[in-house]
Amino acid sequence: MSNRVRRYLKNLSDPNEAKRRAAAEALATADERAIYPLIKALRDENPGVQDAAMRSLISIGGEATAYMVLPLLREDALIRNIAMIILREIGQVTVPLLRHLLKDKDDDVRKFAIDLIIDINHCDYLDDLITLLNEDKNANVRASAAKALGTFKYQKAVPYLIKALQDDEWVAFSSLEALALIKDEKSITSISSLLSCSSDILRFSAIETLGKIGTSLAEKYLLEYYSKAEEYEKTAIIKSLLHMGKTPNITGAKDILIDIYKEGEWDERLMALKGLVELKEVSSIPLILDIAGSLDPSVPDEMDILYSIKEILKGFDCAEPLIDALKDSTLRYKAKTLAIEIIGDQNCKEAIPSLLKLFEDELRDVKRATVKALEKLDPQGIEEFFLKASESDDGHIRKNAISAIGRIGDKAVVEKLFKLWDTEVYPDVKEEIIKAILTINPKQTYESLERFDVKGKELIARYTMDINLLKALSKDEDINVRLSAINSLGLLNLLEAQEILIAYLKDKDTEIRKAALMALGNIRCCPVEVIPLLNDEDMWVRIYAIKALANSSDPEVIDYLKPMLTTKEIPVLLSAIDALYKIATDNAIDISYILRPLLNHGIPAIRKKVQELEGIL
Repeated sequence: MSNRVRRYLKNLSDPNEAKRRAAAEALATADERAIYPLIKALRDENPGVQDAAMRSLISIGGEATAYMVLPLLREDALIRNIAMIILREIGQVTVPLLRHLLKDKDDDVRKFAIDLIIDINHCDYLDDLITLLNEDKNANVRASAAKALGTFKYQKAVPYLIKALQDDEWVAFSSLEALALIKDEKSITSISSLLSCSSDILRFSAIETLGKIGTSLAEKYLLEYYSKAEEYEKTAIIKSLLHMGKTPNITGAKDILIDIYKEGEWDERLMALKGLVELKEVSSIPLILDIAGSLDPSVPDEMDILYSIKEILKGFDCAEPLIDALKDSTLRYKAKTLAIEIIGDQNCKEAIPSLLKLFEDELRDVKRATVKALEKLDPQGIEEFFLKASESDDGHIRKNAISAIGRIGDKAVVEKLFKLWDTEVYPDVKEEIIKAILTINPKQTYESLERFDVKGKELIARYTMDINLLKALSKDEDINVRLSAINSLGLLNLLEAQEILIAYLKDKDTEIRKAALMALGNIRCCPVEVIPLLNDEDMWVRIYAIKALANSSDPEVIDYLKPMLTTKEIPVLLSAIDALYKIATDNAIDISYILRPLLNHGIPAIRKKVQELEGIL
């Protein structure tokens, strides 16, 4: 034992509580000789010292610690609880030592041993627990044994758990919980017999257990009992059926489902909501919306719940009460907004008149939801509404209105869109204006390019698929406009676009050459024209050329890539290795003989990369 450890052990008895605590903490890395002094420190009058001693014993762990802590289960409540924590945290090594405690004369000790087995979640002598369930004189011990057998889903215990249903109420209750976990259909009939017993708690638990087992036989017993059940039991039966995925179309189900939706936990409330939708109880829509309207979308959990409600409510389709909710002045605005969103998602065109009228509502969120829903619906016939909405002082409303105008496709409004572009301040709305103009009349856009600033031309280049527009923009004075146009040319499967891109491979601007290479790589085109750029003066152009050749998957370019393996520029070398691997993989070609010399490369990263590929090729 080191002098340092001796000092810590001595300090456990120091009058200064800070020193005692520090010593207890420091002994966390000591060996088994510190166990007994730390156990003594568990009785220290200072809670901080007790806590430090407990944590150090857990840290030392092992069978010796568990063995020496076991006797503390017979101590007063505080020490016993600390011992339980230590034994639980030490874990599986504790479990073999607990076996002999199952025969202890002290009822509490036997129960504590079982509770620890449950907490540690490990046991290789479950038959001993069956013996306790079947023979122990103490009801609490039998109940704990039942719980443990359920925790381990021990199938062999089912007959004994069924027998225990006739035991004391608490044992029977624990046995029901265990059978719910094991889910053995052979237990259903015995469980259902408890539906006629005099104990409220056992009847209620039997209902829940049948729901958790969830077979058709369990459903049969629940439905048979429903008419005889007390009101609170009927609610439990409905919940059990919902947990089984069954929608109970029985007397009183609607009212119970509504009560669950109003007052239950949210997982149950959502199940109840699904039940109401499946039963087509459209009269419940106002209440459903009103409760949903109380949720706060800015709270992540409530936002998720709100989303779930919205998705479930779509099952009502375009029910009349859903549309009528738009006219309900008593409905809170969040609830109304939810109804509007569902109407838009469900394409409820019959709601258009109500939505148009609702747009006059002074609430901003309602207006936004309304114009967004109308945009999703067929905008034909309500062009004037969107034109008016495009002049709103709310950017969100303008954006949705302009999107709808683009869908309508009326060439007569293009000039208005040009004017909106001139006055718009929000980038996302300006983007929507460009998309609308391009959708309606790309030719007019081409003829009016001078009306747009650099940002406008960039947006046009990004969103247009018109070859004439892209040709013009690829020659613009601004480099960013040209780059955007070249990128978009790479999205066109047109020979003319390829010819333009090939021409840009000789551009004096490095960025233009890179963009042209990227675009040609995207369309897997023109390896012959790309090969000369492997000798470009700019390293990054060479890298983009390698990537473009890799995307072509042409095995004939392998001979042109091999010289790149001798370069001293590591990024180029790594790109060449990746390119050769891709081409070889795409064509099922063995190139290991090409890469193998690099296993002796001076750079560790290169050697490692080739070693990894060697194992794949």
